[in-house]
Amino acid sequence: MKQWKNALAALAVAAGLGLFAAVIRWGEGMPGHMAGLYTGMGGALLGAGCTKLLIPLLMRSMAPEERQEVERGERDERNIAIREKAAYTSWYWTLALLWIPFAAALLEGSTLWLCLTSGLVVLHSLFYLVNLARWARRM
Repeated sequence: MKQWKNALAALAVAAGLGLFAAVIRWGEGMPGHMAGLYTGMGGALLGAGCTKLLIPLLMRSMAPEERQEVERGERDERNIAIREKAAYTSWYWTLALLWIPFAAALLEGSTLWLCLTSGLVVLHSLFYLVNLARWARRM
């Protein structure tokens, strides 16, 4: 079963890179919304596939005691509550920040709006990490 999951993750990485290559190769000839759609899907596939492949490698490089501590921390009720509160806070604070430029990017098909939306998604993730640290101190 694990081999199928790794093969699927490797396929996602290859598909993501293929979509990026298609946009680079034929991006000027594509309609604006198609280039944005291919770029977005490529980024999502690449991120999901790389995460699935790299986390087990990082876990194997840890000492057995560290690995057990990480696994215990994933199941700890306090850590779960912290992650839920941080996600809740991050989501409501950045929801408008994500959807306004996304809608503008779809309507205009402009590269500027696509890049701005991508940057805001990264800022959303960073805001989530800041909220994780903030709620960890509070709880």
